[in-house]
Parts: sequence; C-alpha cells; structure tokens
Amino acid sequence: MAMRAAFYQGAGSFTTGTVDVPRPGPGEALLRVRRVGICGTDLHIFQGHLDHRVPKGGIIGHETFAEVVEAPAGSGFTKGDRVVVEPTISCGECRACAMGAYYLCYQLKVMGVDLPGGMREYWAAPAKLMIRIPDSLDDDDAGLVEPLAVAVHDVRRAGLEQGNSALVFGGGPIGTLIALVCKNLGVRVAVAELNPFRIDMLRSLGLEVVGLEKNVLRFADEWTGGVGVDVAFEVTGNPAAAKIVTDVVRVWGTVSIVAIHAEPVPVNLYRMFARELVMQGARLYERSDWEEAIRLAATKAVPVAPLVSRKIPLEDLQRGMEEALGGGPVMKVLVEL
Repeated sequence: MAMRAAFYQGAGSFTTGTVDVPRPGPGEALLRVRRVGICGTDLHIFQGHLDHRVPKGGIIGHETFAEVVEAPAGSGFTKGDRVVVEPTISCGECRACAMGAYYLCYQLKVMGVDLPGGMREYWAAPAKLMIRIPDSLDDDDAGLVEPLAVAVHDVRRAGLEQGNSALVFGGGPIGTLIALVCKNLGVRVAVAELNPFRIDMLRSLGLEVVGLEKNVLRFADEWTGGVGVDVAFEVTGNPAAAKIVTDVVRVWGTVSIVAIHAEPVPVNLYRMFARELVMQGARLYERSDWEEAIRLAATKAVPVAPLVSRKIPLEDLQRGMEEALGGGPVMKVLVEL
C-alpha cells in the first residue's frame, strides 16, 4: 500500500510523493500521523544548514502527533491510542548516556533529522519512545507538545523558580512557550520581539513585551532597578541578540542559549567575567519534560492553542517553510495529515 510523504531535496526544496507504507520492525508500532509541527530546526534544514545530517530524499518532521494503528505485544499501547513520539535515539552506553543525558548521546540520532521522521501519512516508530496523549487534549494542542517539552526543559535547566525574573530574546513559538512556562511558575518575565504580529499575540497572552519602541538594555536596567535579570534566554538565533544577551543578567546569573546559531557569533565575554555569569546550552528534553508538557497543556496551565497560526496539507510544506521564513503574520504552522 502506498502513502504520501514529503522529501527533502536540498536547500530550498521539498517535494511530495508516494512511498510504501512502512512495516514495523521489532519493538515498533505503526502510526497514522495526524499533525506535524514546523519548527526552527526544520527551517534550518530547509535553508541547507543541516545538510551534514539530513540526506537528500530524507523525510523530516520531529514534532509528531499520531494515532496507533498497531502496536507490539506487551508495549502497553493498543490500536486507537493517541501518542506523541520522543524523537531521540541514543546508544545507552556512552559517557552522556551513563550520566543520564541520553538526549545528548555522543551518537545521538534524531528522527526527523538524522533518521526518517513523521512528515508522512504512516510511520513506524519505537513503542518505547511513545507517550500517550489524554483525551482532554485536542489534536492541534497535541501537535504542540514537543515544543512545549523544549520550553519546560529550558526553564527547568535554567533553575528558575517563583519570584525570579527572566528576559526572553525572541517571541517565536519556543520563546513564547518559555515565557508562558515561566509565567505559570510565578516568574516575572518579559519577551523582546520585533515582529508586530507576534508582539500582539504575546500581549494577548498576558506577557510583557519589549518591542521596537524600547531599547532592551535600558528596559532590563529599569525593570530590575539596575540589578539585571536572573536568567536571559537567547531564542532568536540572531547575532545581534547574542552580542548583548550577557549585558542584561545579574551577578551570578544565567544565560541560556536555546537558539541554533549556525555560525560562530560575537558574545560580550567581559560581562561573563565581571559578573561571574553561567552560560548554558539548552537543546532537547528528557521524558519528564514531555510528561510535564502534557500536564501543562492538558490542564490549560499553558495555553498552546493560540500559537497555531495555520494548518496546511502535506503538499504545501514548501510554501509553509517559505512563509515561516518570511517573518510575516506567522507563529506556529502545523501540517495536517
């Protein structure tokens, strides 16, 4: 039986075609894909930045929500279960895995990047990587669980707690979700963003915004009485933000690098030295982050539904990528299968 799938053909090009429905291997379930999110990593793939990892003809998609068609015996899953898939494949033996950082495995493979992902009608995925979605979450909300798990991980790794302050550089989907997770924790949070559409959305979600009319360094100084924020998140991927992100943080504060910077960029390391700052990367997630993300979305503690700007069919993936890169009135685009 044939199914539709989207194939990466090199920088700036996706095509849609047909391929045989996969046969699940040992320990794998056959999934009927329902939603796949387009994220910043996918945009880097589209621009050719990850050609060293994504093969020509590869199937991307790591923000995948699906329904179980068949599952292996003893897996705990049955036909009709609604699931998300943790897309990280680790070796279980290297130093990172031994430390508990399996999602940073030295031989890490990410389904939808290094290995075929969910941008297709049917997908065979390891049952051990599937997490059940409660009935209280509708399909669109379930399509945002993966980026919400990223945000949960970023905030947890930064060590934020009630009463702290955070400044998020970048109000795209991940930056917005980081801010909403912070707000739910009782963290005082503001988001620096330039896109008017996103600024309006951030404000509609009850978030404080540093827009074009404010100098972000002056804002941080006034907002914290000259002290600096506890944590600054760099989520833009823009060298201009990376250059100043250390300037807004208090003594012994933390800078969290969430965005992918495809090239080395200047950072003000004097401030790192002078205030004894901590700079940390925040890349993926572990199982507990997924479970917390599902809880936050299912209880409406974090409102994810407003982030869905539009849903597109698989055949429109190319145009969806171009529109997301265009910087217009777009937040989150979901591919609906």
